[in-house]
Amino acid sequence: MKLKNKVAIVTGAGSGNGRAIALRLFEEGATVVVADLNEAGANETISLAPEGSKAMVVKVDVTQKDQVDNMVAQTIQEFGKVDILVNNAGIVAFTPFLELDVAEWDKVHDVNLKAPFLCSQAVAKEMIKAGQGGRIINITSVEAHRVVSSSGHCQPHYNSSKGGLHMLTKAIALELSSHGITCNAVAPGVVQTPFTEKGLAIPEVKEWILERLPVGRIGQPQDVANAVLFLAQDEASYVTGSTLVVDGGWTIY
Repeated sequence: MKLKNKVAIVTGAGSGNGRAIALRLFEEGATVVVADLNEAGANETISLAPEGSKAMVVKVDVTQKDQVDNMVAQTIQEFGKVDILVNNAGIVAFTPFLELDVAEWDKVHDVNLKAPFLCSQAVAKEMIKAGQGGRIINITSVEAHRVVSSSGHCQPHYNSSKGGLHMLTKAIALELSSHGITCNAVAPGVVQTPFTEKGLAIPEVKEWILERLPVGRIGQPQDVANAVLFLAQDEASYVTGSTLVVDGGWTIY
């Protein structure tokens, strides 16, 4: 098992990519803290883990510093350390630029950018204290690098939040490298999750997407989870400040 004796925190692990990531880490022997605002979803994730897996559910709003600090404190109290942090929690919003209000702008940036900052800072302090290095993995998006227009409308708040997370990944990697802590990102393309299922259920939309995917299929959460697993391993110690794009070739064009 590639992650035996490792302790991981996965945010947004109650569904979608986060659930797949948590389950993949469980499969490789990791102890996983399944963190989500949706406590029922988090408990369901644990129910799907291999028998004998070590786990803990933490209900948390990752945009609130006191709740993030409590999540990390609970992890240290229960398991003694944190080796891996996966900042997966995120939201998607589709309001066009000219109709976008400040409240929605703030909400998207709070979840997609502020929360990874809070979680990474809290976990990094514990990793440095332990002196054993660690792995921080941020889930960004291909839309951190490329604006996709739908019917002439874009997602400026989503693009900017994920673009910010892309650069935060690099800044954290540089600052924490002397402590043996790596920080990398996984940038998914179109993946079948609760966020995308409504759009993918429209035949014309799905066809439009498939025409732009050289691999000829929609991504699955397991594709993202496998990328996270690589970056979480000891064997990835020479990789930091990088983004692993998992998009089926979407950004080739």
